[in-house]
Amino acid sequence: MSEALSEYANEYLRLVLRKERGGALAYLSGLVDNKNLSLLKIFRVLATAQSEVGSLWEKGAASIADEHFATEVARDAIELFSNKFRKYYREKVGTALLADFVEGEYHVIGLKMFAELLRSTGWDVELYESPLNITSILKHIEKSGKKFDLICCSVTMEFNLKELKNILKILRTNINTKNSLILVGSRLFTSKRVRELMTDEETTKSLADFLAKNFDEGIDFVRTAKK
Repeated sequence: MSEALSEYANEYLRLVLRKERGGALAYLSGLVDNKNLSLLKIFRVLATAQSEVGSLWEKGAASIADEHFATEVARDAIELFSNKFRKYYREKVGTALLADFVEGEYHVIGLKMFAELLRSTGWDVELYESPLNITSILKHIEKSGKKFDLICCSVTMEFNLKELKNILKILRTNINTKNSLILVGSRLFTSKRVRELMTDEETTKSLADFLAKNFDEGIDFVRTAKK
């Protein structure tokens, strides 16, 4: 992330922690209008700020109320800028399903932003913000009759990696999803050890087609895969 975007994230977060919802949103709008920030860059700012709120909470420097408030402002920002940029969205290139398959994962802001970034590049996206178990998702896919070119999920807590791995194995073998591209996003993937946990012991191959550490990597993979 560039130094400028980091500074923007810090200023936005300062306003959020002061509970200045209107000021925080106005600040981001100013960045779009005056600095010509793209949707991707604005979402980078939001993601950085959200991550920092989580770190502050872990250190006891921010309350759970602060974290919840930041999440609500982020939701407002996603809606605001999605509407602002929608006229620039491209034509449909494929179908994607995004969901938090792992029960107990409630940090859906990153997944919500990635869904909108996919829409901006032409994807028809179904997003499920509330955690649904894998059985429910597969029943939905079977009932809808849709073939999803891409399936995305995210994980934030390391203790959920074992369950995620089991879910990926199911997606890889289910008749309706085995041919879909599977993308998993998480900051945890900065660790080589964590990335290796997503490998099938029998085949020694990764259970996901791509493990993205950030939005840029995820979007670059999707663009390349669809060429």
